[in-house]
Amino acid sequence: MRVAVLLIVVFLSLSSCSNPSTRKSTPPPGRNVATEQLWQQARTAWLLDDVAAAQVSFSRFAEQNPLDPRSGEALLSAGICAQRRGRKEEADGLLREAQSRGGAVSARALLQRGYLVSADQPRLAIPRFAEAARLATEMETRAEAWLQHGISLQRSGLFQEAIEPLQRCSDQAVAPGLSARARLQLQYDPWFTVQVGAFLEHSYAMSQLQQLEQAGLPAEVRSPGRKGSPLYRVLSGRFDHRDEAHRHSLRVRALLGKDDARVIP
Repeated sequence: MRVAVLLIVVFLSLSSCSNPSTRKSTPPPGRNVATEQLWQQARTAWLLDDVAAAQVSFSRFAEQNPLDPRSGEALLSAGICAQRRGRKEEADGLLREAQSRGGAVSARALLQRGYLVSADQPRLAIPRFAEAARLATEMETRAEAWLQHGISLQRSGLFQEAIEPLQRCSDQAVAPGLSARARLQLQYDPWFTVQVGAFLEHSYAMSQLQQLEQAGLPAEVRSPGRKGSPLYRVLSGRFDHRDEAHRHSLRVRALLGKDDARVIP
């Protein structure tokens, strides 16, 4: 009888161990349940593209867990969320704090800080992208920084200086999409112009060229690109300064109703 009772106890003990629903989940050493829940809450909001909720959760995580290895990543993610919400100053503050954490997060934070100003203040973005490329530990991050460094130099009118970082990016096999974009940037001429259209058919490009000429605007067709691009690009004007090209683009839009006319590079 005693042997039978002992066998039943052993059986029940083994059964409870094999059933996941009876086990208590324990967080990794040094982490508590509340910390993990907050991290998962932030990640879930991020994946659902709820950037407002994600920013709040990531910021709270970083504030409450400054010694957690993920706090830098949380600050970086919160900064990206603020950037996507159009809150540039708020984003820059979060990204600066992420940058101070060092390591791979620092390079990625600098990259994002470059994006904050690259459209309106490309000269201010130049040193940020250059430093991000220097600090990057991942080749894809470094290639992205080289690409954006080159683009910012071009947008600032520093065409010769832009060749080196763009060439470095174009040589990277680890990031084929970024390499292709760098090769495209290398095709642009060393001056600002307005691209009115880009066509696979030569006849369409010539038709738009005639429209520009009839409107009294300077026009030319580039075909194909120096690196073998199949597109016939219709261009108008050559300018030393980007603001001059921008004013010309507004004129093109007004005369031809071409809302997609844009300054390149």
